[in-house]
Amino acid sequence: MAVFVGLASVVHFAVETERDRLEQIERNRVQQRLATMVRRIDAELNANVFLANGLVAYVSAMGDRYQDRMEAAMEAVYQFGRHLRNIGVAPDNRIQHIYPIEGNEAALGLYYPDLVEQWPAVKEAIDAGTTVLAGPVKLKQGGSGLISRTPVILPDGSYWGILSLVMDMESFLSEIGLAAEVNGVRFAIRGKDGVGEKGEVFLGDVDLFEIDSVRQSMNVPGGVWVAAAYPVNGWRSSQDHLVYVEVAGLVLSLVMAAGVFGYQRNRAQAVESAKRLRIFLDTTREGVIVINQAGTIQEFNAAAEGLFGYTTEEIVGQSVNNLMPEMYAAQHDSFVKRASQKAFHLMAGERRVMGRRKDGVQFPIEVSVGMATVRNRRFHVGLVRDITERQAFENRLIELATTDSLTGLLNRRAFLESAETAFKLARRHRHPLSAMMIDADHFKRINDSFGHQVGDDVLVELTTICRDFFRTTDTLARFGGEEFIILLPETDIDRAEEVARRLVEKIRTAEVATDGGETVRFTVSIGVAAMSDEDAVIEDLIKRADAALYDAKKEGRDRHVVAR
Repeated sequence: MAVFVGLASVVHFAVETERDRLEQIERNRVQQRLATMVRRIDAELNANVFLANGLVAYVSAMGDRYQDRMEAAMEAVYQFGRHLRNIGVAPDNRIQHIYPIEGNEAALGLYYPDLVEQWPAVKEAIDAGTTVLAGPVKLKQGGSGLISRTPVILPDGSYWGILSLVMDMESFLSEIGLAAEVNGVRFAIRGKDGVGEKGEVFLGDVDLFEIDSVRQSMNVPGGVWVAAAYPVNGWRSSQDHLVYVEVAGLVLSLVMAAGVFGYQRNRAQAVESAKRLRIFLDTTREGVIVINQAGTIQEFNAAAEGLFGYTTEEIVGQSVNNLMPEMYAAQHDSFVKRASQKAFHLMAGERRVMGRRKDGVQFPIEVSVGMATVRNRRFHVGLVRDITERQAFENRLIELATTDSLTGLLNRRAFLESAETAFKLARRHRHPLSAMMIDADHFKRINDSFGHQVGDDVLVELTTICRDFFRTTDTLARFGGEEFIILLPETDIDRAEEVARRLVEKIRTAEVATDGGETVRFTVSIGVAAMSDEDAVIEDLIKRADAALYDAKKEGRDRHVVAR
């Protein structure tokens, strides 16, 4: 009897241990699924917040002239965005621009402080000085959506207005593959309007927060969401067979048989776990690359194959340097040689670098690097994203914010930023620096006589002449209207005056044809000034050149005047 009790105790202990182990495996699986969903949510939200920040940068850079190309900027954001229903721009909290306008006309002119339902969220974003996410909310156009609101703070610290992006909730959830139940796992999210654990449940059942589910908090713009996950049939739904194992274990022979069965099952589970990991690697949209301490590639998923053009069979076992231009490969070799925690920190976090495809083509990527230690061996795990489209969008926003749409020259703001740097360098090294202010003579008369299209053609022709005339080291910009400015480094006043004289003569010969077959000829007036000891900032030099331009116009135009 004592032997039987002892044997029964041993069998019971073994079965309970197996139950706990299987439950932990199931928890780890569900936790991994939840972490994947959270990461996808974070990526989708951040992609749209990035777009809002780009539009904020455009408005901030353009200042009072932001309306000149506002529709083009909003259209660019809308085209690059995901799940966007509409974009709103509200200077001084009054909605003045919406894209697309169709179906949203009623919102134009609305004043946020008068909107009882929306003003608290807008006020929160203004007070916080950063993006705040509201929702999900029911949209008047149908369906539900998330609304991100980003305040525009000008360089002088003053508040300009608010930018809002409305994202379609159904499209958002579909993109990340999230629903109340996915592949045998129930999901729920609470924290509507970013209030976290105390917030309303807006996806799935509230009872997931009342049972033994796995949970994970996630930061969203201006707040927190909390996600929960739980197997459809509970943690121990697949463990009924262990009851029979326990009964069978009372017979010694069956205990031995159960031991063999347990070994085979554990082996099968290990194979199944490896399959699940491979499925995860092959289905994630980001490239996943795992390397060892020597920089040798150990894992390379399907997304990485698409990014770099190598098959897994070709690249596994090769150096990760094959995926980098030589400059970055040399840096990486330095990190690997140090093989220390400090070296890892230098690699960690998100950073933008250039990747190299199998055919040698380089392309911009964003890399997030993590580390794992398995059996005293250190592995680095890199998540790789192709940011070619994002970088193109950033460059487009920079172009919108810094160039003049008609001539393609720098605008006033961009010129002043560049000229200030050149002025400080010239001052520090005591090198000569000159500036010219150029104004198209009688430009209003040209517009009134031939139309604004011909006026624009005159400015474009003037731009072409100047581009061909000046050096590549000179900085040329449209300063406003028919007025242009040129900064000439390494140029003293005598040389600058000679350049101005030749430019006046060259422009006298310029001609612009009209649609009516007429020929328009035009002249310019030029004011020239050189940097002096009295000039404290670049604006002082520009003012003296502008005063000389005014004198040239007073003296009859079609000439240059030097500020002495």
